[in-house]
Amino acid sequence: MSDAATFGAERLLGLTPEQREAVTSNARRLVVRATAGSGKTHVLTLRIERRVLDGELAPDQVLAMTFTRKAGDELRRRLWRAGVRDVAAGTFHRAALSLVSRYREDHHLRPLALEPHRRRLVSALATQVREAGVVDLEEWQLPRVELEIGWALSQGLGGAGYAKAVRRTRREAPLAPAITAELIDRYVGLCRSRGALDFDLLLAEAVALLRDEPDVRAAFRHRYRALFVDETQDMNPLQFSLLRQMAGDDPDLFCVGDPNQSIYGFNGASPSLMREIVETWPDTVVLDLTRNHRSTAHIVAVASTLLEPGVRTIEPAKDDGEVPVVRAFDTDEAEARAVVAWLVARHHAQSPWRSMAVLARTNAQLEVVGAALEAAGVPFERRGPEHSPASDLGTEGGRRPDESERDAVALSTIHRAKGLEFAHVATVGWTEGQLPHYGATTPTQLEEERRLAYVALSRAESSLLVTWSRGRNDPRFADRSPSRFLTPVEEAIADIAAREAPLEGEARRARLRAIRAELEESVRRLEEAGGAPGPRV
Repeated sequence: MSDAATFGAERLLGLTPEQREAVTSNARRLVVRATAGSGKTHVLTLRIERRVLDGELAPDQVLAMTFTRKAGDELRRRLWRAGVRDVAAGTFHRAALSLVSRYREDHHLRPLALEPHRRRLVSALATQVREAGVVDLEEWQLPRVELEIGWALSQGLGGAGYAKAVRRTRREAPLAPAITAELIDRYVGLCRSRGALDFDLLLAEAVALLRDEPDVRAAFRHRYRALFVDETQDMNPLQFSLLRQMAGDDPDLFCVGDPNQSIYGFNGASPSLMREIVETWPDTVVLDLTRNHRSTAHIVAVASTLLEPGVRTIEPAKDDGEVPVVRAFDTDEAEARAVVAWLVARHHAQSPWRSMAVLARTNAQLEVVGAALEAAGVPFERRGPEHSPASDLGTEGGRRPDESERDAVALSTIHRAKGLEFAHVATVGWTEGQLPHYGATTPTQLEEERRLAYVALSRAESSLLVTWSRGRNDPRFADRSPSRFLTPVEEAIADIAAREAPLEGEARRARLRAIRAELEESVRRLEEAGGAPGPRV
């Protein structure tokens, strides 16, 4: 293991001043707002490494939390390569499971019964409320009821709290608010009667133990002296409640995330919670990482048009590169064939298929692209489920398929692609009703759709294609219209093209005259200063 001096000389080399400050700051509490491609996970890893090697923390005093198994695995791998062992790293759900399981074991209680499939419990609930004469839920209603129960629990709400929240926010509920509120309370009661917890109730149980059991709280805070949270923008209110109970009044806390990539509103996530961290612990230092090391300058410029007004300008670390392209087509099939042709044109020894991705708002949009790839003989693979708490707990039903390393184009929803990067990205289906999705009706939902569009564009490193189809062979859509998000994108592309267009005619002659005048003025000033005269132009 390298010593701290070696760490300082070698590991900090190549960091930007902002990254270096995030790694080396002596502040007890830090929130780092990091743009796409700014190396936020790298910075978090280096900060853990630096503090361990400097002797500020023992590895087993560190708890690092994120939101997917893949992210937790990657964090552990990075620390392992750096020679840092025994750091607890995983999802919020893994941390909650460890805490609750240890409590039950210490108190000789029945082992935890964790139900990874909420649908099973919701189906049992449907039977219960039908027999009780509350409501007769149809099979097609169950997925929407399941999502609504999950949203309520992620907000830390019971039935009464849910009913108030619906009235206050004018949330569109699948059933009358009073009925949904009763379903929420009955669902929680059903879980308790079965001795089972779903993943949200697991988090709630951990929150209750830390809040109500002083010994549990003291033992946890004695064991974990420092808390680190990656991808903080994905946190929902229930997870924030858990973090607050873990942290206490004077935590050693480091949080990093990008509010512009907060796209899990269906899970209750909100970018406002990054601000709430600062409001909860007012002396928290806030740093910004605004340099994008992933994408070319042109891609950064185009993607930045979808950022919320007032966000600090993103600085590209790479040269201009290819100008992104927007294309429209009459049919989905024509769109898919054009995307395949675009990918094929970029395929060579230094640009394998696995460096490419096709991203869409929904899985259904990827079907026609998959068919076109198959017809062209291009290998592809579908990416597995994302942002699932089951993926981190070793439960059979929630195991995440291993991402294969074969050379294949990735087909993925935008949600699944967050956190990934590809040299060449085609993103399809940019129409009203698809992106933004027709289900997004409130200002908050539309803002999340805009962030989702930003995530799609910012996955690209070298080249970017954005497409949409009028759907003229689809009887469900008489004539689709382009996404509202395309307007600023196309304006940015037009501006880039205008700047790079070769000058002709009088514009070219005027430019040459200006260059000649600048050179003559430089020569004159040099002569006046006593320098050697230069050649006349």
